[in-house]
Amino acid sequence: MSSSSTLRPTRKAQLTSSGLGTHFVSPRKARDKRKTQTFVELLGARAKRHRLLAEMEELMKPQCKEPNLQVTSPQASHNDTAEHIQCTDDATALSFNDVDTVEGPSLNIPAIDTPVKRRIVPDRSTTSLYSNWSTLIPALITPLLRYFGRTQGKALENILPVISACAGMPSCTLKRTTLICLFFDRFVSIDVLSCKCSTLPQVLVHHGLFPTAPSQPRMAVSVDLLAFYRALFERSCDAINALASALKSHYSRRGFHMTDTEVRFNRVLKGQLIQDPFRRGLGYAVQWFDILQIQVERQLETIVQQSRNRVADFQTSLHDNNLPPSTLYPSRCAQLLVQRCPACFGGVLHGRPTNEGGDIHIAMDGNFHHRHHRAAGDCPPFYDPIYFVPKHFVDDIGRRIDAQRKQPPKPHTPIVPDEAVDQCETAYEAADGKKQKAAMDNFDDTGIMALICRHDIPVFFANIDSPGEQQKYSVALLQHLFSLLPPEATVVALYDVGCVLARSLTKWACQLVYNPRMCLGLGLSDGEGTERLWSRFVRLIGVERTSSRQRRLWLIDRQAAAIGSDMRDDLGDWIKRRLRRGIGEQGSAAQDLLERCGIPVNELKTEWSHQRHSQLSIRTHAPARLKKELDTVLVLQADLDASDRALQTTRAMLEKDSPSGDTLEALESLERGHDRLMNKVEALYSSLNVHQRFPELQGVNLDFVHTLLMARDLKINVRKRAIASFFEWDKLDRAVGGAQQALGTKLHQHTRKAIAKRQPALMTAIRKFNSYCERLEYLYNPTWGIPLPAPLPTKLTELRSDSRLMEDVWITPSIGEVPRWLEDSHVRDGIRALLKRDRCEEEQIRLSIEADNLCCFFGDEFAALELALCLPERGLISLF
Repeated sequence: MSSSSTLRPTRKAQLTSSGLGTHFVSPRKARDKRKTQTFVELLGARAKRHRLLAEMEELMKPQCKEPNLQVTSPQASHNDTAEHIQCTDDATALSFNDVDTVEGPSLNIPAIDTPVKRRIVPDRSTTSLYSNWSTLIPALITPLLRYFGRTQGKALENILPVISACAGMPSCTLKRTTLICLFFDRFVSIDVLSCKCSTLPQVLVHHGLFPTAPSQPRMAVSVDLLAFYRALFERSCDAINALASALKSHYSRRGFHMTDTEVRFNRVLKGQLIQDPFRRGLGYAVQWFDILQIQVERQLETIVQQSRNRVADFQTSLHDNNLPPSTLYPSRCAQLLVQRCPACFGGVLHGRPTNEGGDIHIAMDGNFHHRHHRAAGDCPPFYDPIYFVPKHFVDDIGRRIDAQRKQPPKPHTPIVPDEAVDQCETAYEAADGKKQKAAMDNFDDTGIMALICRHDIPVFFANIDSPGEQQKYSVALLQHLFSLLPPEATVVALYDVGCVLARSLTKWACQLVYNPRMCLGLGLSDGEGTERLWSRFVRLIGVERTSSRQRRLWLIDRQAAAIGSDMRDDLGDWIKRRLRRGIGEQGSAAQDLLERCGIPVNELKTEWSHQRHSQLSIRTHAPARLKKELDTVLVLQADLDASDRALQTTRAMLEKDSPSGDTLEALESLERGHDRLMNKVEALYSSLNVHQRFPELQGVNLDFVHTLLMARDLKINVRKRAIASFFEWDKLDRAVGGAQQALGTKLHQHTRKAIAKRQPALMTAIRKFNSYCERLEYLYNPTWGIPLPAPLPTKLTELRSDSRLMEDVWITPSIGEVPRWLEDSHVRDGIRALLKRDRCEEEQIRLSIEADNLCCFFGDEFAALELALCLPERGLISLF
């Protein structure tokens, strides 16, 4: 009768335990021992075990066996099967064990998937491989030049079955090596005889073949095939995989197949097709052949540069006493810049003032599409970029900028009001150096910034490795440029937010000063050449993200060199096109418009001067500082008006009944408190000193001022949205018209969806702005003298051609009569035509200077080349 064994009648009376309670498991069921403890041997398990042990023992042996490559071709070669190549520790050899083969049924051994961590930094073998290549490249320069000298302007040489370049020295012992050689139309096995005086790579290059490994290569590629790919790369992008696949398909269709005859796991695999036999070897050959070409070009450039220096010294001594009197200073830019763009940097006189356009026009911009995935890793450095500013230089500029920002600002008189610059800084992403434009967790390099001349030729790049478009990149590019210019040279830099950069070192007020179409001396330079440059780099974006960091810089740098070379050769045609289309067509149209408006040029210049002075005035932008304060006052005013209406409603309800004296006294107390609050709000508004700080707003209704400021800010927002929509439509129109690369279905749909998504917000903002215009017209008093803003059309096609979109809302009273430039459309059209005509005249002067620079450059180059051919050290040039 133990109470513990008695069941509790209710749930509350049951025993409980803390936590999760008692853990119960199902009881084990007895099993038949004959089934569970009898050992059964699986069929074939012992044979499989012995086979695996034998394979492991074979793999553990010190020697290794390489595959015999069998070349199957329509015509039998002198040696159809390559000799058995001994195993080596050289990591550069093209191992055919790493490629896929078409084999028969494999062993029924389950594969074990083990996660392998991707290597993102170069290991010892990779470093050794790149070091061997770097050591080999200088020894191949002379053989390559000799080959080019033999084949330049001639048909390609036929490669013999056995090749050698031995000079016949008695001490030489020939060594025979068999390689697979790739040509345009076939691949064949060739025996290469190397010795002490001519190493294996030198013999190959001497006969127009480039090895795929620095030592003991198994494959070589035709130099002419690599040169063709290099030319193709300059017109497209890096495509090693495409080249390898295309060669394999081309060879197969012509009856050449790469097969494997390896003994693997005691099985002879004869005639198995190799799926990807060329990719790795071609990748090494393309990369290091380009490095060899660069070494050749730099050595030739060094020899020619010595001749250029002699020619320049001779010309300086000849013209020192014959220079005409001028306010400019005789000086030269660094030869590096002259070779980039002789039209911009080839001049010999510098010091033109900036109000005359300066000596040199450049443009800068950043692009955050050229990123690099952190997981793609890096390789050892193998190339010294000639366009990229060094990272340590950029970082040093960033540290100096940070140190200067901690100092008290220097007093200066801004050309553009700070209020206008502040709005540019907040409205444009390029001005926000802290805005993260790429996920730094996934990308280690987030973009590039370019500095180009006015002919769109790339001059320098800076690699962006920070979240935003920080000012250190543009400042570093400018400082690096100035280090190569004479101290007297003047430069005009065009940047999308140049006003923000100028204040640290596009509102209409900023456009008045920084727009190239409104600046004296800039001609037709528009600063948009970087966008045209990015369109030529678009094909590299996908390749850059998955390449190593060093290879990414190499790809961009080599593409920039190819683009710059083509554009430099096209400078003469560029000047002719600008004379015909720019000065001829635009200048004539501007002159016709000036004649149609019927207003004298002197009056237009006077009106333009008044417009600049009015719109750059601090009074035009200072009320923006009041907006926040006025908003606070108006919010309090609205709350007090609502409470006053509530009090009046309460009094009306109480008066219908017979309230007690205490109720009426409490209500009167609330009304007295409300009146005191109203008086405090009026005092608060008076403390803003709106009429004292801005006497021109004296007597203007507060509601009108607030609505006017709201309309002003809303129109800025409408203009920003409308211009962005215009750019998107232009992108679609140019792609449809064939002027640019086709967008593709995905990007086209994405652009259309983006336009459809943003258009309702733009239409809503326009309708809201038009309602403000109606409200202002209702509140308007003509005695205030403030011009009213005009409503905007709600159709995008009409809005695009409407000049009122670019006009700011006038927020200060007009003293006296309304200016003609504000109310007369003919005056505004005449001012625009006048500015266009002046820019065309300035452009004509600058084009004549650039044409002279080009003529001088080509004359100097011809003289330097003739002198280099006559010098004793011309041996390297004579080989070419």
